[in-house]
Amino acid sequence: MAGDWIKMRGNLWDDPRVAKLCDLTDQSEATIIGGLYWLWATADQHTETGVMPGLTLRQIDRKTGIPGFGDSLCAIGWLADHPEGVRVVKFEEHNGASAKKRCQTAKRVANHKSGNAQVTQPALPKEHDSVSNALPREEKRREEKEGEREEKPRMRRDRPPSSIDRPDDVDEQTWDDWLALRKSKRAPVTETVIRGARAESEKAQMSLQAFLRVWCTRGSQGLQADWLRPDERPSRAIPNRQEAIEARNQAAIDTWLASRRNSQQDPGVFDA
Repeated sequence: MAGDWIKMRGNLWDDPRVAKLCDLTDQSEATIIGGLYWLWATADQHTETGVMPGLTLRQIDRKTGIPGFGDSLCAIGWLADHPEGVRVVKFEEHNGASAKKRCQTAKRVANHKSGNAQVTQPALPKEHDSVSNALPREEKRREEKEGEREEKPRMRRDRPPSSIDRPDDVDEQTWDDWLALRKSKRAPVTETVIRGARAESEKAQMSLQAFLRVWCTRGSQGLQADWLRPDERPSRAIPNRQEAIEARNQAAIDTWLASRRNSQQDPGVFDA
């Protein structure tokens, strides 16, 4: 992947969001930063987009030894739920090959300015720019080009959800709540998404409406049947007393009718 080192800020220890993670998990700064190092190093090795398929919040808690760490990362906006697993928010700004390249260039420019600018500047002709000025401009042009390449995908993500008719087996309130959730996540609403949700609800042995209600309660961008907790799954239906009585009565009627048919077919039986 991107390499054998990752970028971490020197003032991360005093970041208010790290303090928030400490409060949410009741852990020390050293423990939290150690957990962040594992998460970011793992993402650097296994993804180029920030999406880590198959990784769950429970796995993050287990691997870091910090209960509730995954949910806390989502709460402060450093991690997001994803249909395939989890997604590191703003991954490409701080990790990956392009982020490391920007970091190395900035460091090289800073070292050049502090160590060589005074020696190099007088030796250059007046009509030419100095090396110390050329390097920052070159880096700025590179970042502008990268920003242009990233602009089109960002515009696609900002598009509102598509207009899809409400399924007949979902009430208006549940449908409106689910659409509002998708809009807040800047996630599209398409026929493919609806078919996928219906398939997952069938796996969970739930109606589509019940599945969407759990989805809204969770507030996540995606939901799969395997992610459901036991308390979110439907309980087995237990027939009530009236239904049991009606079932016994129907069985008795069926038995009586069968005996009547048999007696009519037997010529040796006289029915007065």
